[in-house]
Amino acid sequence: MASIDVLIGSWRLLSAAVTMSDTKERIETFGPTPVGNMILSANGRIMVLFTPANRQRPETEADKAKLFDFMTAYTGRVRLDGSDRFVTTINLASNPGFEGEQVRYFTLDGNRLTLRTPEQTHPFYGDCLFVDDLVWVREE
Repeated sequence: MASIDVLIGSWRLLSAAVTMSDTKERIETFGPTPVGNMILSANGRIMVLFTPANRQRPETEADKAKLFDFMTAYTGRVRLDGSDRFVTTINLASNPGFEGEQVRYFTLDGNRLTLRTPEQTHPFYGDCLFVDDLVWVREE
């Protein structure tokens, strides 16, 4: 079984996308060049923040809401659950709906980490099932 040690460090986001289960359509949820970081400490604490690139200062309440809708931020504790799966118990998130246990599958290829969700739904996509994937690169 892999050790959580292989995931410890600071990671920069390269891509964020969903793949629709029925059509296989791939949607870049944060645009072609999202920005973000993930930090996983040796004691299992994870902190994640990512957004689309080139966000503008909000000028209206609607602008503020849009910025919030297109941002992901959370922190919690990670535990390994198999050789390619970990569970994050999120205790604080930009969207309280993210709090609780979240399962992620991972593959590590050198300094490139791909995280995938189990098949799921999200209000942005109605009842359509999809798999979300994030690709990260380790920061040296």
